[in-house]
Amino acid sequence: MTDTKSPDEIMAEYLLKGGKMLSKTCPVCHSPLFEYKGETFCVVCQEQALQNQTTKRPPVTPSRSGPEGAGQEPVAPGGLEDEFALTLRTLLMQAREEQDSTRILNLMESVKKGAEAYALLLYGYGRRDNS
Repeated sequence: MTDTKSPDEIMAEYLLKGGKMLSKTCPVCHSPLFEYKGETFCVVCQEQALQNQTTKRPPVTPSRSGPEGAGQEPVAPGGLEDEFALTLRTLLMQAREEQDSTRILNLMESVKKGAEAYALLLYGYGRRDNS
């Protein structure tokens, strides 16, 4: 038996948790977007990303417990930076091949928001030189 849930099962879980299904759809998978705990997102894409992340990456364990490793959180190989880059690349490829101008606009808005979040990840957490 597989652990993969159908989009209907994923959406049903969020409805039971108190999520609100919106009339807008995800530009990537075309499932309805949800509002949950004050945030609007695609529960199907999020669940699939979590499933992919847990199946592709081994669990991260701290390599040091002494004072040298103190204050540093372990980072999974590739980390969020790779996930952002892959997602942005995928959205751009979809926009390039899309014919419907409304969907292209939605995809490009998603790229813009993703790029802004990516910049926050890089510069907000001090991972890159901000000069």
